[in-house]
Amino acid sequence: MSESGKPLSPVRPSGMEIIFLYPCPFCERSVPFVAPTRPVMVQCDSCRKNFPIVPVDEKLVRFYKTMLANGHAAIDPDFF
Repeated sequence: MSESGKPLSPVRPSGMEIIFLYPCPFCERSVPFVAPTRPVMVQCDSCRKNFPIVPVDEKLVRFYKTMLANGHAAIDPDFF
């Protein structure tokens, strides 16, 4: 409830991101990254070791976001 005692209305998403999981080659933990579109060195959030990742296709990420209207289609069953 809000400070005035009235219930809050549910909030709609304002956008979306696509998360990819990369297995750490050292500790095998699945490390999440938000659509990495460039080859970079990343750090495992568990063992803190660095490793290179293969990037994802930026065009495919944009396609998903376009098809889902940046997240709006995911909450509206009558979107299409």
